[in-house]
Amino acid sequence: MLTISDLKPADILLSTGEAKASKVIRGGTMSRYSHAALYIGKSQIIEAIGSGVTLQSLEDAMSDDTLVSVYRRLRMSDEQGLQVIRYAKEQIGKKYDYVGAFGGGVTSGPGFLIGIFLSPIVIGAGVAADLYNRMNPEAAFYCSELVAIAFEKAAVPLGSGAASTTPADISRSHVLNYIGDLKKT
Repeated sequence: MLTISDLKPADILLSTGEAKASKVIRGGTMSRYSHAALYIGKSQIIEAIGSGVTLQSLEDAMSDDTLVSVYRRLRMSDEQGLQVIRYAKEQIGKKYDYVGAFGGGVTSGPGFLIGIFLSPIVIGAGVAADLYNRMNPEAAFYCSELVAIAFEKAAVPLGSGAASTTPADISRSHVLNYIGDLKKT
């Protein structure tokens, strides 16, 4: 089990909890993760949650989580890591992107397959939401979108289609190294 001292600035924290929304996201994306956040150092993270893009303590952010895993970008310079953090800090205060989150979830591989069984209307709405989000992805953010775009802006993309990425996409990225679990209950 990792401790906070094992973390480095610009590490990605992927997490899950027992909340209904977490279960829906995990089921829709067929992933063990439902949330993504960016560690910025000094026991603080930046994340996009229902209230918008926020800066908070890692302890507060993990309070309801049952699993928090740490991923680190391969082949990234310290300067690029600082650029990732700088970009994320500039987004603090922006609104949460509910439309983008829906679109990213439905247009992900597993989400699309599940949508086929639910309804063509769900797929159509998801594709429309995803297209709308791709036109102006920086107007508002959902969790994994914020993380992916921050890395893209620092010229170290995660390879997950930043404007429509999910926590599942991030966890499967070939440019990330799984470091370990910070919390597992």
